[in-house]
Amino acid sequence: MLLKILLVFMSACLLAASAHAEKALSKDQIIEILDLEGHFEGGYFRQSFKANHRDRVATERGERSTLTTIYYMLTHDNSVDHFHTKYSDGIEYFHLGSPITYHLIHPDGRYEKVVVGPDIANGQQLQLAVTGGTFKAAELTEGEYGLVSEAVAPGWEMEDMVLITKKELLNKFPQHKEIIERLAHD
Repeated sequence: MLLKILLVFMSACLLAASAHAEKALSKDQIIEILDLEGHFEGGYFRQSFKANHRDRVATERGERSTLTTIYYMLTHDNSVDHFHTKYSDGIEYFHLGSPITYHLIHPDGRYEKVVVGPDIANGQQLQLAVTGGTFKAAELTEGEYGLVSEAVAPGWEMEDMVLITKKELLNKFPQHKEIIERLAHD
């Protein structure tokens, strides 16, 4: 029971902080303060942590750090994170701004749409776990910006990124043609 009360309190604090920061900072200010750069899949990012102080873990692709985290922001003028996947698992955490809509195509072909944002009373989620091998795209559908963090374990390296073209994704999952054509690279 105490844990439930603590989680409700923490959620309320996050929502209050989000509302205050959203009014106080523009997208350009956040980009500058957090030192974000353009991301090749869309949006802006910066790696904020890499567990270099721990022993690395063995994976099929080589040794990796145990954990990495990034800030990631979509903006009204850079609003799409195109479909891609990675080998590691990731968790998205909402911070500020407008909600971000995630489109997931699981390895078994199942499609899932999840909105990560502050309105938990209406079905938005403060966090989203995405297992490795799930194709993910995201979009900001309203507002000036949406800011999240992503924690990845084992830690992310560029070699773990699996880029996929629209044609390749359509060949794998033709049943999701509409969303793939809209949110995948050519």
